[in-house]
Amino acid sequence: MRTTTAVAQIVVRLFGLILIILGLFFWSGHALQLVNAHMLIGLLFVIALWVLAGVAIAAHQSGGLIALGFIWGIVVLALGMTQRTLMQGSAHWVIQVLHLFVGLIAMGIGDKLAKGIKGAAAAAP
Repeated sequence: MRTTTAVAQIVVRLFGLILIILGLFFWSGHALQLVNAHMLIGLLFVIALWVLAGVAIAAHQSGGLIALGFIWGIVVLALGMTQRTLMQGSAHWVIQVLHLFVGLIAMGIGDKLAKGIKGAAAAAP
């Protein structure tokens, strides 16, 4: 459980950082050929978030946070896969900013899940 938690937390943090950097490149009009890679990394990011939520179930953590982890992963995927079609034109920046915030919140949820799992493991006899 500890190794799985550590790996999933590292994936959420590292892939989250990579996704932010790629997103900044896209906003500036660069590296647009990497959008598909961004989407794949985003999928792996969400899977790691779901792994943390699954491990949190096994560690008997808060049901609300676990549910939020699973649901927020769906939100991240849905927004990421549809954002090109939302508010096209001059207002599209709103969707881009929303996508960034949704991803940052997902990173926070992942860290909170990992912290709870590690705390439960430390408290176990």
